[in-house]
Amino acid sequence: MRGKGGMQFDADVYDDGYDDDDYYDDYEDYDDAVPSPTRGSSSHKGQAKPKPAVPHKPHAPAAAAGASAMAVCLSDPPPLRPDGRPQRGATTHIATLRPPNIYPLSPGQRRNSFDFNTPSPDDKAKAAMSSGRATVGIPLAPSKTPTVKQQQQAAQARKQQQQPSSSGLQSQHSIDEALHELHGLHLDQQADTTAAERSSGRYSSSGLGPGSSTSSSSGGPGGISAAAGSTKQRHSVWRPLRDYHMEADLARDIDAALAGEAAEPSGRRGLHLVVMGHVDAGKSTLMGRLLHDLGQVSQKEVHKNQKEAAQAGKASFAWAWILDERPEERARGVTVDVAVARFTTPKHDVTLLDAPGHRDFVPNMISGAAQADAALLIVDGSPGGFESGFFGEGANSNSNNSSALGFGAGTGDVGGQTKEHAQLARSLGVEQLAVVISKLDTCDYSQERYEYIKCQLLPFLKSVGYRESRLQWLPAVGPLGHNLVAKPSEQLLSSWWQGPTLVEAIDAFTPKLRNTGAPLRLAVHDAYKGRQGGLCVGGKLEGGALKPGSKVMVVPGFEVGVVKSLEVNGKGHAPLALAGDSADVLIAGLDAATLHAGAILCHPDFPVRLAVKFTVQVLVLAISLPILKGHAVTVHAHTAREAGVISGLLALCDPKTGQPKPQKPRCLLSGQTALVEVTPVRPLALELFVDLKTLGRVALREGGRTVAVGIVTQVQE
Repeated sequence: MRGKGGMQFDADVYDDGYDDDDYYDDYEDYDDAVPSPTRGSSSHKGQAKPKPAVPHKPHAPAAAAGASAMAVCLSDPPPLRPDGRPQRGATTHIATLRPPNIYPLSPGQRRNSFDFNTPSPDDKAKAAMSSGRATVGIPLAPSKTPTVKQQQQAAQARKQQQQPSSSGLQSQHSIDEALHELHGLHLDQQADTTAAERSSGRYSSSGLGPGSSTSSSSGGPGGISAAAGSTKQRHSVWRPLRDYHMEADLARDIDAALAGEAAEPSGRRGLHLVVMGHVDAGKSTLMGRLLHDLGQVSQKEVHKNQKEAAQAGKASFAWAWILDERPEERARGVTVDVAVARFTTPKHDVTLLDAPGHRDFVPNMISGAAQADAALLIVDGSPGGFESGFFGEGANSNSNNSSALGFGAGTGDVGGQTKEHAQLARSLGVEQLAVVISKLDTCDYSQERYEYIKCQLLPFLKSVGYRESRLQWLPAVGPLGHNLVAKPSEQLLSSWWQGPTLVEAIDAFTPKLRNTGAPLRLAVHDAYKGRQGGLCVGGKLEGGALKPGSKVMVVPGFEVGVVKSLEVNGKGHAPLALAGDSADVLIAGLDAATLHAGAILCHPDFPVRLAVKFTVQVLVLAISLPILKGHAVTVHAHTAREAGVISGLLALCDPKTGQPKPQKPRCLLSGQTALVEVTPVRPLALELFVDLKTLGRVALREGGRTVAVGIVTQVQE
């Protein structure tokens, strides 16, 4: 055959398996049918002429489209004759000749076809169930989800089981709850337990005698019986801290430990000291040289660090590498995480917390400052160094002095980390501060430079809450060791400075009173695997006491474990850890997923509150934009960090008295004090500020800046 363009091809290649006669065989049966009236002819006279033997093609839409005869026949077939054979003529479709609602089957099966109007087996089963009649087959499985009524009955049963048997305890519990709700917004009028009562180890709320309600965390008969119950029941139980009465055996151990500490000839007390300041102010260098001069670092290690630093092209970082041991810190030349070291002075056993100064690692600085009793603020005294850390990058000494007040003009000038670190430390409870002005060797130990920095810093520190009587000022030079342990040997410095050395300034700090009378509270700073297996947590005891064999509860999680061993202030196998000590605890019986930074180890019978929403009395810092309802923030509390949102602006407060005003604010501006409601993404372990101050302070940050600091006044569990 010849195709398009004159090309030759074989017709068999395009054979579809049908001959030309096959298409006409299908119409042979139509020859006997009665011919239908002629279509398309409107004027013919007389009798119609006989039609040729060509099969008639019925009129159909497919024929108008130019389809084949077979396609036309299949798309619109003619009706069947009574004997079942097809006939020609009418164009009525077969489906129109059948009864309605019957699926179009072959003619032989039409009488037995399925009717969709008949009910299905499922409909019959449902009708039988509703009418109460028995059904045949497999019954439906009952729902496992309890109804609302069942949930209410279960909650009522749990509530009755959890109620104490003593009516006096119930009434006192309700009184305490009412007092908390009544005075939640008036912090200045709260009657807090005195430090002397807390340190005595045994105090009780009004109306409770010594035998009213006792509990034991060491496994006594009335102690931890409920700890073996459901964790959900434990989560719903909260008891006021004033109901706590210390166990007799634990009280004896605390009294013996405090008596031995007082009778020690050296009289040393534990002190947690955080070192903070702007990046590149010389914090790690100063502390590294101090550890060497106090004999905590050998000369061999110093030589090793000097050699490695010189090979890396960072010879000036040799002293800083004593504390910056991580490869990332040495490569970048900045401190990333809080470095912990210990040394002794004539009066204190110091736990040193070297906090990072870079703005990207302020959250790590907050976790270190939350554990501190006192702080060293290292200020760069080199030309331009103080201005960069205090006024901000690119600032100079001619900057507006009003910005030095921190909360003032509302211009959005947040300054450097010198200002931010001082604000955060004060908001986290640090009241004692020593300002160390370093790098004065770069300006010939100028006394004028020292006085200028002091005049700039003092008004700001007083504005954020530091008392001038709690502030110390001194110069020091880290790499040369001037005025660290001994008096400065440099004539230019000793000619005008006769004040204390750095060690003498540290000895002038006063450790906080031990809150041993409160239930156990240990804020977890780090969780890791112990040397001999098992899970270890490190942190500072904020309340109570701990000893091997004690049962503790971790919140969040509400799981109960047992203390296997203790390491207190770097001393292994300690028999007891008191409030104020830094402890590493080996615990058994707890899931590793529940132990993380921000968790709290607490007394099983007096668990810490788990807040899904809480009210904070905040002080707004220097911000560039007002704070509105729905503002997304990062919540920092003790060692915890969680994303959240300011879900409500409740009231503005008088800056002098702290009393809330009746008007509800639409936004918050710099320098304002207000009550706000904060909702974290995940629940946070918190305490009210009036119950335990160290666990009732928060800082709100957004976009790498601290926007507000405050205290917790109400908690919704």
